[in-house]
Amino acid sequence: MSTDTENPTIPMSEIPDSEQLFAEATAWYYRLQADDATADEHEAFAAWKAKGTDRVQAWDEVIVLLGALQAPARAIRQQQHDAWRKPVRWAWPKAVAAVLLLGFLFAQTPWLDRWRSDYATVTGEARSVQLGDGSRLELNTDSAVQVEMLANERRVTLLRGEAWFDVARNPDRPFVVHAGDGWVRVVGTRFSVERADGQTRVQVEQGKVEVNAGQGPGVFLEPGQAVEYSASTLAAAHAFEPASAFAWRHRQLVFSQRPLAEVVDELNRYWPGQTLVLGDNLRARKVSGVFEIDKPQAVIKALTHTLGLSAEQYTPYLRILRER
Repeated sequence: MSTDTENPTIPMSEIPDSEQLFAEATAWYYRLQADDATADEHEAFAAWKAKGTDRVQAWDEVIVLLGALQAPARAIRQQQHDAWRKPVRWAWPKAVAAVLLLGFLFAQTPWLDRWRSDYATVTGEARSVQLGDGSRLELNTDSAVQVEMLANERRVTLLRGEAWFDVARNPDRPFVVHAGDGWVRVVGTRFSVERADGQTRVQVEQGKVEVNAGQGPGVFLEPGQAVEYSASTLAAAHAFEPASAFAWRHRQLVFSQRPLAEVVDELNRYWPGQTLVLGDNLRARKVSGVFEIDKPQAVIKALTHTLGLSAEQYTPYLRILRER
């Protein structure tokens, strides 16, 4: 696998499409904004950008998109500066619209969830928390929760990510987890709740839980059962394998005949930056194995060896897998 900071030489017939170039440009943008960005990285970026007009165009698109995040402050400062000189007709509406856009974008980011949470993790981090009632929760990567211990109820709100619960039994104070458009109610059990892409998944390891979403009847899950819901629609319960589903608690991920694209998407949840897979056939290749979350280089080496791939490092935050 190439570890050189500079972009490897790519045959013209294999130049990444616009989506890949946009991802590369985005990775460069965030890397060059960092305080520890080196002179060598700036030179490597210049070399990457000089390889063609398509890269220049991708970079310009990133600048326009991400630069919009700074526009509200600039617009308001300019508005204040110009206010004494002439009446303002359009600046304020544009500034307000920009502020609203910034607020929307900020609401989609993890920082807001972490800021309003009681407990949270960043990318790649796991955390175990002992609650006041004797229950324990474990947070997976990029997760955040709020906790309220009331007189008649123990309440947790999953703001993002995934949490595993070992609930201390107390029939007089049910334990309720709110996530997305539904909630999970238990007395004492072990289970997990995960939010991803607008969907919530509940998986039970021990005991019994009640899951509700929307106005319809809820569903009771036994050990080894799971259910998903989204937009107030509750799906049918189904079986799952707890040893694989909860392997992240032991810093492992287990896959059985999963498409490479899905495997890489899951790994990206735990690693900084992005690993991308080029080619529909390659993305569909099946993968089985047990991977260590904290050893990304070993995981990539295993994938390249068993599947006959090449791994190209474009920046410290962008890796591309392709056919050899």
